[in-house]
Amino acid sequence: MTVLVTGARGNIGSRVVTRLQAVGQQIRATARDLATLSVPEGVETARLDLTGEDPTAFTEALKDVDTVFLYATRASAAPFLKAAHAAGVRHVVFLSSPASYEAAEFRGPIGRIHRAAEQDLAASGLDHTILYPSWLATNARRDWGAAIRARQPVELPYPAAQCVPIHPDDVAEVAVDLLLPDNATHRGRMQVLTGPASMRLDEAVAAIGAELGRPIPVREISREAALARREPWMAAEILESLLDSAAAAVGRPAPITNTVERITGRPARPLRTWAAENRADF
Repeated sequence: MTVLVTGARGNIGSRVVTRLQAVGQQIRATARDLATLSVPEGVETARLDLTGEDPTAFTEALKDVDTVFLYATRASAAPFLKAAHAAGVRHVVFLSSPASYEAAEFRGPIGRIHRAAEQDLAASGLDHTILYPSWLATNARRDWGAAIRARQPVELPYPAAQCVPIHPDDVAEVAVDLLLPDNATHRGRMQVLTGPASMRLDEAVAAIGAELGRPIPVREISREAALARREPWMAAEILESLLDSAAAAVGRPAPITNTVERITGRPARPLRTWAAENRADF
């Protein structure tokens, strides 16, 4: 049987594809535009728009599919989920976000998107497990990479906000365990995934500096300054929600779980491991 990986060009989806192939699993990787999708040799691909409304458009992607790796979309994926149920899909692993339930974010845009997607999944009747990964280590590259490469201070509106960085490979490896057709040991309603340690954002910057062998200065800026420097690709409403979450996390240790170790059999990787693997990005 086949594992369908949606969002196969994404940060986590691409890693899921690579790891499924490594264990010899039949995979079908999908994207709305196959021209943007690059997969390892031998991996089958299919065009798939999760938010489409024509059930017949899902037939090819879902043929002989046993399990599905799914991500949240802004528009409803309910028609796809209905088609997946009709096609006999046995389990869905859904990549969600703690914003779905955390007090500072669940009413915000990120929380609303993920809660709506979870509700569609629950209504579909499909057996599923929801993954809630903590702060992805790759956020450091996205948010701080340009400043670090330019040897400029990393500007943070809430440097004392606490997070638990998680290596994206840990998320992918948990997902693969849950997706393998003959492995149902850890399937459940949800799995909360975190890295091994809660740390302040400025401590996370320092951890990257330690791997680079040089200190990285941090400059605290106001909330207003952060909003004024918003990147065009990030909606103002989303940045407001992220700032609300950071403000709520100041001085408050972030929750830590042992889920990664319990499922994969090895401890979650620390941030410095990810930083060492990605030195060239900084």
